[in-house]
Amino acid sequence: MEMKKYGYYIITAVMALTFAPSCGDDEVDHLDAWMLDNQQVLNSIKSNPEYRELKSPGNEGSIYYRVLNKGAGKDSIYYTSTVSCYYKGWFVADYPYYSITKNQVFDKKQFDDGSPFSLIVGSVSTGGVIGGWRTVLQHMVEGDKWEVWVPYQLAYGRESLKDSSGNVSIPGYSTLAFEIEVVKVKQ
Repeated sequence: MEMKKYGYYIITAVMALTFAPSCGDDEVDHLDAWMLDNQQVLNSIKSNPEYRELKSPGNEGSIYYRVLNKGAGKDSIYYTSTVSCYYKGWFVADYPYYSITKNQVFDKKQFDDGSPFSLIVGSVSTGGVIGGWRTVLQHMVEGDKWEVWVPYQLAYGRESLKDSSGNVSIPGYSTLAFEIEVVKVKQ
């Protein structure tokens, strides 16, 4: 009986220490809701037959995509390839805390913007592409245009991405959607 009493106190203390930091922290409460909203939207894509699953090589998660245009390119894209592409990235859910709305574009480089974005697929230092992009690009060919849904584990993770002013530009736990068009591939 005495052992059960101490076990109860230990469990209560651990729970208090675990959950106390989030109590009253408005941003953390909003971030939890944001994470759940993003997961629900991603789950709806998972069950949509238009989208195919692509598992990341490190088993960090799955990316979901649909082919918008099948390219005529024959060369595979490797981790060491240099790729030029046009893209548009948008949020998949509303996040009033940061004035984010569903389908709001957070970044883009499209034909009308001038020359395409160029990157080495596996290099974090030359543009810092997210893991989801590194995985997806290695399954595309020149001319492909895909709509891609990337879970937070393969995007920016749990931490919020901040702009040069220190403001949150992409909140942590963000599932991100992209339209990616591969324009040129160099081995």
